[in-house]
Amino acid sequence: MGKKDMYNCLFLSITCLCILPGYDAEECVTSVFAKKRNVNVPKGGTLSLSCVVQHCGDDGWTGGWGLSTEGQFLLFSPTPRHHLSNVTLTTNRTRLLMDILNVNQSDYGMYHCQITWVEGYTSVGHMTYVNITAAIPPTSVRKVYFRVVVYVSTCLVITLVLVLGLACHIRSKVPSQPPPIPPPKPPPRSRSVRKDKPPTPKPNPKIELVYAALSKDCLEQQNPNPQREAAQPTVYSSLRLTV
Repeated sequence: MGKKDMYNCLFLSITCLCILPGYDAEECVTSVFAKKRNVNVPKGGTLSLSCVVQHCGDDGWTGGWGLSTEGQFLLFSPTPRHHLSNVTLTTNRTRLLMDILNVNQSDYGMYHCQITWVEGYTSVGHMTYVNITAAIPPTSVRKVYFRVVVYVSTCLVITLVLVLGLACHIRSKVPSQPPPIPPPKPPPRSRSVRKDKPPTPKPNPKIELVYAALSKDCLEQQNPNPQREAAQPTVYSSLRLTV
């Protein structure tokens, strides 16, 4: 045997020593997971209990939830008030559930899971002491509901205010763009004279003098009877036109 083969055998031996304890640790052991607690249930309410049974794939076990009274174990059966059910978790574990509706003072006491295995021995676990309290009045339920509504509304308002404040803060940091400058409008076309232009002064009319000369011959031609009329001197007349 060479040195290399010796190392291989040593490595296999160490590996087997490390793996074998693991197989021992993963070996399934039948049991009921133990847990103790106290439960307060108001009168008229619902009591919900559950326990986990590790049966390691063995289907021959029996038992379930029960009540311990004066050293005796009373196993529950399904009734209108007692609802029993089993839920398979894995191939080795099963959860046992029990709900008791409309509880009263006779339902108080020590509850636990008791399982009887095929070998004949018994496992007990998940011991729960149940105390029945006074019934909750409807007004208290309304008060609780009102408080929940007020709390939720307050949270929504605060969230809305924070969101709006954050949006305004972000918007203030963004540089604002100047509004676009509209194109200049053309001046209106109008035939009327602008008001700011002074009126053009009108020229003063020129006064013209017209002189008319009347000769003696013209006067004699117009007068058919020159003998009757005396000779008249030449008359100059002037016309003045005013505008």
